[in-house]
This record gives sequence, structure tokens and C-alpha cells, in this order.
Amino acid sequence: MAANLLLNQVSAEFGGDALNRIASTIGESPGKIKTALSDMLPALLGGLASKAQTARGAHELLEVIHRDHLDTEQYEHVADAIKTPNALGNLMNTGGPLLDTVLAGKSGAVSDWVASHAGIKPASSKSLMSMALPLVLGLIGRRVGGGGESGLKSLLGRPLTFLQDAPAGLAGILGMGGAAADAARPAPSEIGQRGQRYDTAAAGALPWRKWLLPLLLLLGLIAVLVYFMGRREPTPAPSTATAPVVAGVDLGAFMDRKLPNGVTLHIPTNGVENKLLAFIEDKSQPVSPAKWFSFDRLEFETNSSTLKPSSQEQMRNIAEIMKAYPQVTVKFGGYTDNTGDAQRNLQLSRERASSAMNQVAALGVDASRLTAEGYGEQNPIADNATAEGRQRNRRVGINVTAK
Repeated sequence: MAANLLLNQVSAEFGGDALNRIASTIGESPGKIKTALSDMLPALLGGLASKAQTARGAHELLEVIHRDHLDTEQYEHVADAIKTPNALGNLMNTGGPLLDTVLAGKSGAVSDWVASHAGIKPASSKSLMSMALPLVLGLIGRRVGGGGESGLKSLLGRPLTFLQDAPAGLAGILGMGGAAADAARPAPSEIGQRGQRYDTAAAGALPWRKWLLPLLLLLGLIAVLVYFMGRREPTPAPSTATAPVVAGVDLGAFMDRKLPNGVTLHIPTNGVENKLLAFIEDKSQPVSPAKWFSFDRLEFETNSSTLKPSSQEQMRNIAEIMKAYPQVTVKFGGYTDNTGDAQRNLQLSRERASSAMNQVAALGVDASRLTAEGYGEQNPIADNATAEGRQRNRRVGINVTAK
């Protein structure tokens, strides 16, 4: 089966000197890293295969592959991709933000399970998975070539094929455990020596066996439907769709905006991207430390500086704008409401501003063009006496420092 061949090829790439270098960088023994990789590679391939089932998902994966140049000769072999001193760190920065998208929000549970099973630290497991994902995408990108979305879908095949090779506990986390996994595998008695299914009715089998195979196939189909319904992504909004109201702010209808370098963004009319572009392009408006644009689709985990997967679209848009206007430099500012400890709020605001800045840098923008600062409870833009006002004050803004 092509999927099994792909898994074997990918697994083989993480052996030998490559395995030793990865283990040394992460700080775990090669044996434990090998076990962890054997757990997580089927999960990553299954997640990628699931995302590639839709045209939109396949397009997004190919966009990541092309954007980060993962389809270049450098990524044809893992050993080549990690030979430079900073390669593994850069790979982790690339893969980390993608994990939740590929694993449908379950990257934390998968990482913890792998850490426990392989006997490595949770931080080591997360780093390993963040590093492995772009390498796997690179290997896939080289094999897809110019095949596009259909070529990617064909190469990856059915996600359940990969998840069958994942340990039972991990497969259960990903929605492929127990009876569902058994139903997805053909019964040994139904496979001939040459890999062909026998016609059990023609072979004189007992009557109940006539409906055994259809029943197994039906169970497998149900498992697939349940799996995808839990993971399916919303249908892309057409250009005339209306963006949601965020914290009382109507973002307006979506529009296509072409940048000077030829990249086209799909953004809301009243969104921060459009406002930022208007300011950059208006030569009559000077830069000012008081001119801030608040992000409107940036979300963090509760009391954390970890960006949610839903924030990636806006982060990519900001990175593309920075690439299209290479003379522009910006500052990211973090703010909180006035509830809780003021010092903790200040620290959290700094961490969130830095997190947004680092994400844009990881998307290919020179870090020398970016700065970040936290302001805590300072400069509220709404009344902290109301829940809606506090929500608006918990924000990250962007300030153009040169254009």
C-alpha cells in the first residue's frame, strides 16, 4: 500500500546520524527518541492526510510547503535538512505553530502521551514533534512535485491507514481506537496469499459470513465519517461574506487585497490588515508612537502567551504585508485589563507581545524589523467596568515605527 510505503520511507529518514543529532540537540537518548518518533510519525502523517482530504486543506499544506521552501533540495533527506547549526531550532519554530492545526487541537495530548510512552520529558516530546512536522512536510513536498492538491491527496491517501500503525492509546486520542481500528483492518481470513480478497460466498462459507465483510466495511465507513466530522474545517467564506463581530467591532465584508509583490490577501474591510495597509500607503500620515492598530482575530490560551491556531491566518497576513513593504518596521504592544495582579498583568502583556512578534519572525520576516513591549493595564481603549470593555482591553496592537 502506498501509504505504508510512505510511512516506511519517512521513518527511515530519521535513522542513523540524523537520529543521533536530533537526540543530542533535544537532550534525550537515541533509543528513546527512536521510540518517540515511531509513535508520532504515524500520527503526523495521519493528521496531514486528514487535512489533505479537502481542497482547502490540501491548498493550505502546499502553501506552507512553498512558503517555507520545504520542497527544495535541502529537504529531500532529513540528514541534509538538519546539518547546519541552527537548522533544528528553525525547524521547531516553523513546526510548533502548525501542530494544533494538523492534529486538530490535540497536539498537547499527543505530545504528553508520546512523552510518557517513550520515557522522555514532555518538553522534549513537544520539541521533537515541532521539529519533525516540517521535515515530514519537506519529504512530502519533494514527492508531490507539481502534482498540486490532487497529487498531495493521492500521495497521503486515507488517514486511517497511518493511524492503524500508531499505538492503540495514541490512536484513541486521535479518534481511531478500539473497535474502529479493528474494523478498518481487513480480517486475515479474507486475504489471500497474493493479497487478494476471497469471495467467501463462492467458497462455500457459512451463511453468516456473507454479510461479515459488508458489516466490517460499514463499521469502517462510520468510523471515517465520525472522525472527519470532528475534524472538518469550515467552508472558506466567499469574497462577499461578512466577517464576524469581534468584541463589539464589525469587521465588515471580506475582500481580496493585492500587495505590491503580487501576493493577494483575503481580509475583512474593517480588519487590522486593511487599516495597516492604508496607513503604510498614505504618505501624508507620519509614523507616531501613539498610532496603534489593535489585532482583531488574535487569540491566546487562557492566562498564557501561547497563540491559538485560529490566530495563524492574521499572523500570516501581517507577515505578508511586512514582506511586501520591506522598508517598514513595527512594534508589537501587549495590554491587559485591570483585573488581577498588576505585575503579573505586565509580564503577561510582554510575553504576548513577544509571542506575536516571534510568530511573524518565524514566518520569514527579518527579526531586526520587529520589536515588542508590554504595557499591562496602561492605555485602556474601553471601560474596564464591563465584560466587553475588559475583553477589548486584553489585546495586542501593532505600531508602525518606520515606513
